[in-house]
Amino acid sequence: MDNLIKRLSFHLDLHRLATLLSIPSVTGDEARLVAFLGDLLAEKGITYTQDDLGNIMATKGNATHYPCLVAHTDTVHRIDGEIDIRKVVRPDAQGVEQLALTGFAPGTDDPRGCGGDDKAGVFACLEIMDRLDACKVFFAVSEETGCHGSKAAPAEWFHDVGYFIQFDSPHNDTMSGTLLGVPVYNPEGRMHGMIHEQLKGINPKSHPYTDVAILGQRFGVECLNLPAGYYKYHRANEYVVVNDVECAIDLGVDLVERLGNKRYEFVKPTPQVNHYTGSVSSYFNKYTLN
Repeated sequence: MDNLIKRLSFHLDLHRLATLLSIPSVTGDEARLVAFLGDLLAEKGITYTQDDLGNIMATKGNATHYPCLVAHTDTVHRIDGEIDIRKVVRPDAQGVEQLALTGFAPGTDDPRGCGGDDKAGVFACLEIMDRLDACKVFFAVSEETGCHGSKAAPAEWFHDVGYFIQFDSPHNDTMSGTLLGVPVYNPEGRMHGMIHEQLKGINPKSHPYTDVAILGQRFGVECLNLPAGYYKYHRANEYVVVNDVECAIDLGVDLVERLGNKRYEFVKPTPQVNHYTGSVSSYFNKYTLN
Protein backbone atom coordinates (compact mmCIF):
# COMPACT_ATOMS: atom_id res chain seq x y z
CA MET A 1 0.00 0.00 0.00
CA ASP A 2 2.89 2.40 0.65
CA ASN A 3 3.72 2.30 -3.06
CA LEU A 4 0.11 3.17 -3.92
CA ILE A 5 0.19 6.13 -1.56
CA LYS A 6 3.45 7.44 -3.01
CA ARG A 7 2.10 7.23 -6.55
CA LEU A 8 -1.35 8.64 -5.94
CA SER A 9 -1.73 10.80 -2.86
CA PHE A 10 -0.25 13.93 -4.42
CA HIS A 11 -3.19 14.31 -6.82
CA LEU A 12 -5.50 15.81 -4.22
CA ASP A 13 -5.64 17.02 -0.65
CA LEU A 14 -6.10 13.72 1.17
CA HIS A 15 -6.04 15.48 4.53
CA ARG A 16 -9.10 17.59 3.65
CA LEU A 17 -10.95 14.59 2.23
CA ALA A 18 -10.15 12.51 5.33
CA THR A 19 -11.21 15.38 7.59
CA LEU A 20 -14.59 15.65 5.85
CA LEU A 21 -15.12 11.90 6.10
CA SER A 22 -14.24 11.96 9.79
CA ILE A 23 -17.01 14.44 10.74
CA PRO A 24 -20.20 12.54 11.69
CA SER A 25 -23.30 14.01 10.03
CA VAL A 26 -26.31 11.74 10.25
CA THR A 27 -29.54 13.23 8.89
CA GLY A 28 -30.87 15.79 11.32
CA ASP A 29 -27.55 16.10 13.17
CA GLU A 30 -25.37 17.76 10.55
CA ALA A 31 -24.34 20.88 12.46
CA ARG A 32 -20.68 19.93 12.87
CA LEU A 33 -20.16 19.41 9.15
CA VAL A 34 -22.21 22.48 8.21
CA ALA A 35 -20.12 24.61 10.58
CA PHE A 36 -16.90 23.16 9.17
CA LEU A 37 -17.97 24.03 5.62
CA GLY A 38 -19.01 27.55 6.63
CA ASP A 39 -15.62 28.17 8.23
CA LEU A 40 -13.84 26.77 5.19
CA LEU A 41 -15.78 28.98 2.76
CA ALA A 42 -15.13 32.03 4.95
CA GLU A 43 -11.39 31.27 4.93
CA LYS A 44 -11.52 31.14 1.14
CA GLY A 45 -13.34 34.48 0.97
CA ILE A 46 -16.37 32.88 -0.69
CA THR A 47 -19.72 34.59 -0.21
CA TYR A 48 -22.29 32.22 1.27
CA THR A 49 -25.58 32.14 3.10
CA GLN A 50 -27.14 29.52 5.34
CA ASP A 51 -30.86 29.05 5.70
CA ASP A 52 -32.78 27.97 8.79
CA LEU A 53 -32.48 24.27 7.92
CA GLY A 54 -28.70 24.46 7.52
CA ASN A 55 -28.48 24.44 3.71
CA ILE A 56 -25.34 26.26 2.56
CA MET A 57 -25.52 28.37 -0.62
CA ALA A 58 -22.21 29.75 -1.86
CA THR A 59 -21.43 31.99 -4.84
CA LYS A 60 -18.03 32.56 -6.42
CA GLY A 61 -17.40 35.21 -9.08
CA ASN A 62 -19.88 37.02 -11.27
CA ALA A 63 -21.98 35.63 -14.11
CA THR A 64 -25.37 36.05 -15.72
CA HIS A 65 -26.01 32.35 -15.23
CA TYR A 66 -24.04 30.03 -12.97
CA PRO A 67 -23.32 26.32 -12.98
CA CYS A 68 -24.45 25.06 -9.58
CA LEU A 69 -22.48 22.22 -7.99
CA VAL A 70 -24.50 20.12 -5.55
CA ALA A 71 -23.81 17.61 -2.78
CA HIS A 72 -25.61 16.72 0.43
CA THR A 73 -24.14 16.90 3.90
CA ASP A 74 -26.12 14.18 5.65
CA THR A 75 -25.33 10.47 5.88
CA VAL A 76 -27.26 7.42 7.07
CA HIS A 77 -24.67 6.44 9.69
CA ARG A 78 -25.76 7.10 13.26
CA ILE A 79 -23.33 9.12 15.34
CA ASP A 80 -21.62 6.70 17.72
CA GLY A 81 -18.45 8.45 18.77
CA GLU A 82 -15.65 9.62 16.50
CA ILE A 83 -14.59 8.18 13.13
CA ASP A 84 -10.98 7.21 12.47
CA ILE A 85 -10.30 7.54 8.73
CA ARG A 86 -7.54 5.25 7.43
CA LYS A 87 -5.86 4.55 4.11
CA VAL A 88 -6.63 1.10 2.75
CA VAL A 89 -6.56 -0.72 -0.57
CA ARG A 90 -9.95 -1.57 -2.06
CA PRO A 91 -11.26 -2.53 -5.54
CA ASP A 92 -12.86 -0.01 -7.85
CA ALA A 93 -15.84 -0.85 -10.08
CA GLN A 94 -13.51 -2.58 -12.55
CA GLY A 95 -11.97 -4.77 -9.83
CA VAL A 96 -8.63 -2.91 -9.79
CA GLU A 97 -7.10 -2.47 -6.33
CA GLN A 98 -6.84 1.23 -5.50
CA LEU A 99 -5.90 3.53 -2.66
CA ALA A 100 -9.07 4.23 -0.67
CA LEU A 101 -10.24 5.81 2.57
CA THR A 102 -12.57 4.12 5.03
CA GLY A 103 -13.71 4.56 8.62
CA PHE A 104 -13.13 2.66 11.87
CA ALA A 105 -14.02 3.09 15.50
CA PRO A 106 -10.89 4.71 17.00
CA GLY A 107 -8.39 2.22 18.39
CA THR A 108 -10.17 -0.76 16.81
CA ASP A 109 -10.63 -2.52 13.50
CA ASP A 110 -14.41 -2.24 13.75
CA PRO A 111 -15.75 -0.57 10.58
CA ARG A 112 -17.70 2.61 11.11
CA GLY A 113 -19.40 4.13 8.08
CA CYS A 114 -17.40 7.05 6.71
CA GLY A 115 -20.30 8.68 4.85
CA GLY A 116 -18.67 8.87 1.45
CA ASP A 117 -22.31 9.19 0.38
CA ASP A 118 -22.16 12.10 0.06
CA LYS A 119 -19.11 13.65 1.73
CA ALA A 120 -17.01 12.53 -1.24
CA GLY A 121 -19.38 14.67 -3.31
CA VAL A 122 -18.97 17.58 -0.91
CA PHE A 123 -15.21 17.34 -1.33
CA ALA A 124 -15.51 17.20 -5.13
CA CYS A 125 -17.65 20.35 -5.17
CA LEU A 126 -15.13 22.24 -3.02
CA GLU A 127 -12.24 21.25 -5.26
CA ILE A 128 -14.08 22.10 -8.47
CA MET A 129 -15.11 25.48 -7.04
CA ASP A 130 -11.41 26.22 -6.36
CA ARG A 131 -10.65 25.69 -10.06
CA LEU A 132 -13.49 27.78 -11.52
CA ASP A 133 -13.82 31.53 -11.87
CA ALA A 134 -17.58 31.63 -11.35
CA CYS A 135 -20.00 29.05 -9.97
CA LYS A 136 -22.54 28.40 -7.26
CA VAL A 137 -22.38 25.57 -4.74
CA PHE A 138 -25.37 24.17 -2.88
CA PHE A 139 -24.74 21.89 0.09
CA ALA A 140 -28.12 20.42 0.95
CA VAL A 141 -29.17 18.96 4.29
CA SER A 142 -31.47 15.99 4.91
CA GLU A 143 -31.26 14.37 1.48
CA GLU A 144 -31.32 10.79 2.75
CA THR A 145 -34.85 11.03 4.13
CA GLY A 146 -36.44 12.71 1.11
CA CYS A 147 -34.45 15.75 -0.06
CA HIS A 148 -36.00 18.02 2.55
CA GLY A 149 -33.26 20.64 2.25
CA SER A 150 -33.68 20.95 -1.51
CA LYS A 151 -37.44 21.21 -1.22
CA ALA A 152 -37.26 24.07 1.29
CA ALA A 153 -34.24 26.05 0.04
CA PRO A 154 -35.12 29.68 -0.84
CA ALA A 155 -36.06 29.89 -4.50
CA GLU A 156 -34.65 33.37 -5.05
CA TRP A 157 -31.07 32.16 -4.62
CA PHE A 158 -31.46 29.85 -7.62
CA HIS A 159 -32.89 32.39 -10.08
CA ASP A 160 -29.60 32.69 -12.00
CA VAL A 161 -28.62 29.00 -11.99
CA GLY A 162 -28.12 27.75 -15.54
CA TYR A 163 -27.76 24.03 -14.75
CA PHE A 164 -27.03 21.71 -11.84
CA ILE A 165 -24.24 19.15 -11.48
CA GLN A 166 -24.48 16.89 -8.44
CA PHE A 167 -21.91 14.32 -7.32
CA ASP A 168 -23.97 11.63 -5.62
CA SER A 169 -23.87 8.52 -7.80
CA PRO A 170 -21.84 5.53 -6.61
CA HIS A 171 -18.64 4.05 -8.02
CA ASN A 172 -16.86 5.50 -11.05
CA ASP A 173 -19.18 4.43 -13.86
CA THR A 174 -22.76 5.35 -12.95
CA MET A 175 -24.88 8.46 -13.24
CA SER A 176 -28.59 9.17 -12.86
CA GLY A 177 -30.63 8.87 -16.03
CA THR A 178 -33.86 9.24 -14.10
CA LEU A 179 -34.67 10.25 -10.53
CA LEU A 180 -38.08 9.67 -9.00
CA GLY A 181 -38.92 8.07 -12.35
CA VAL A 182 -38.35 11.35 -14.22
CA PRO A 183 -35.45 12.19 -16.59
CA VAL A 184 -33.11 14.83 -15.19
CA TYR A 185 -31.48 15.68 -18.53
CA ASN A 186 -32.45 15.36 -22.18
CA PRO A 187 -30.11 13.09 -24.21
CA GLU A 188 -31.34 14.90 -27.33
CA GLY A 189 -30.91 18.35 -25.85
CA ARG A 190 -28.43 21.15 -26.37
CA MET A 191 -26.51 20.50 -23.16
CA HIS A 192 -26.05 16.82 -23.80
CA GLY A 193 -24.89 17.54 -27.32
CA MET A 194 -21.96 19.51 -25.93
CA ILE A 195 -20.76 16.92 -23.40
CA HIS A 196 -21.88 13.47 -24.52
CA GLU A 197 -18.33 12.42 -25.44
CA GLN A 198 -17.11 13.21 -21.92
CA LEU A 199 -19.90 11.08 -20.45
CA LYS A 200 -19.37 7.97 -22.56
CA GLY A 201 -18.97 4.87 -20.44
CA ILE A 202 -20.70 6.43 -17.44
CA ASN A 203 -23.90 4.44 -17.43
CA PRO A 204 -27.28 6.09 -16.75
CA LYS A 205 -29.29 4.35 -14.03
CA SER A 206 -32.81 4.71 -12.68
CA HIS A 207 -31.99 6.00 -9.21
CA PRO A 208 -34.65 6.63 -6.56
CA TYR A 209 -33.82 10.24 -5.74
CA THR A 210 -31.25 12.84 -4.88
CA ASP A 211 -31.29 16.62 -4.67
CA VAL A 212 -31.22 17.43 -8.39
CA ALA A 213 -34.47 15.50 -8.80
CA ILE A 214 -36.09 18.27 -6.78
CA LEU A 215 -33.96 21.18 -7.98
CA GLY A 216 -34.40 20.39 -11.66
CA GLN A 217 -38.16 20.22 -11.32
CA ARG A 218 -38.30 23.38 -9.21
CA PHE A 219 -36.23 25.51 -11.57
CA GLY A 220 -36.69 23.92 -14.99
CA VAL A 221 -33.05 23.41 -15.98
CA GLU A 222 -30.95 20.45 -17.05
CA CYS A 223 -29.23 18.42 -14.34
CA LEU A 224 -26.55 15.79 -13.99
CA ASN A 225 -25.86 13.46 -11.08
CA LEU A 226 -22.37 12.06 -11.56
CA PRO A 227 -20.20 9.41 -9.86
CA ALA A 228 -18.51 10.49 -6.63
CA GLY A 229 -16.25 7.47 -6.08
CA TYR A 230 -17.90 5.94 -3.01
CA TYR A 231 -18.55 2.21 -2.61
CA LYS A 232 -20.67 0.01 -0.31
CA TYR A 233 -22.68 3.07 0.59
CA HIS A 234 -24.98 2.96 3.60
CA ARG A 235 -22.85 0.15 5.08
CA ALA A 236 -20.35 0.16 7.91
CA ASN A 237 -17.53 -0.85 5.52
CA GLU A 238 -18.21 1.98 3.05
CA TYR A 239 -15.08 3.32 1.35
CA VAL A 240 -14.01 6.08 -1.03
CA VAL A 241 -11.57 5.42 -3.88
CA VAL A 242 -9.14 8.32 -4.10
CA ASN A 243 -8.56 8.06 -7.87
CA ASP A 244 -12.28 8.06 -8.56
CA VAL A 245 -12.77 11.26 -6.57
CA GLU A 246 -9.92 12.96 -8.43
CA CYS A 247 -11.38 11.84 -11.75
CA ALA A 248 -14.83 13.15 -10.75
CA ILE A 249 -13.24 16.52 -10.05
CA ASP A 250 -11.47 16.55 -13.43
CA LEU A 251 -14.70 15.60 -15.17
CA GLY A 252 -16.67 18.28 -13.37
CA VAL A 253 -14.19 21.00 -14.32
CA ASP A 254 -14.16 19.86 -17.95
CA LEU A 255 -17.97 19.82 -18.16
CA VAL A 256 -18.31 23.32 -16.72
CA GLU A 257 -15.62 24.67 -19.02
CA ARG A 258 -17.49 23.21 -22.01
CA LEU A 259 -20.96 24.29 -20.90
CA GLY A 260 -19.93 27.72 -19.67
CA ASN A 261 -22.10 30.19 -17.79
CA LYS A 262 -25.32 29.64 -19.69
CA ARG A 263 -28.85 28.47 -18.97
CA TYR A 264 -29.91 25.07 -20.31
CA GLU A 265 -33.66 24.77 -20.02
CA PHE A 266 -34.95 21.26 -19.53
CA VAL A 267 -37.13 20.01 -22.36
CA LYS A 268 -38.70 16.59 -21.82
CA PRO A 269 -37.00 13.98 -24.04
CA THR A 270 -38.88 11.81 -26.49
CA PRO A 271 -39.42 8.21 -25.32
CA GLN A 272 -37.02 5.29 -25.93
CA VAL A 273 -33.83 7.21 -26.50
CA ASN A 274 -30.61 5.18 -26.37
CA HIS A 275 -28.20 6.47 -23.74
CA TYR A 276 -24.42 6.24 -23.47
CA THR A 277 -22.48 3.13 -24.37
CA GLY A 278 -18.83 2.21 -24.25
CA SER A 279 -16.07 1.52 -21.79
CA VAL A 280 -15.44 3.42 -18.58
CA SER A 281 -14.87 7.12 -19.19
CA SER A 282 -11.27 8.17 -19.71
CA TYR A 283 -11.51 10.35 -16.61
CA PHE A 284 -11.98 7.27 -14.49
CA ASN A 285 -9.21 5.32 -16.23
CA LYS A 286 -6.75 8.17 -15.77
CA TYR A 287 -4.93 6.85 -12.70
CA THR A 288 -5.77 3.12 -12.92
CA LEU A 289 -2.89 0.91 -11.87
CA ASN A 290 -2.26 -2.37 -13.62
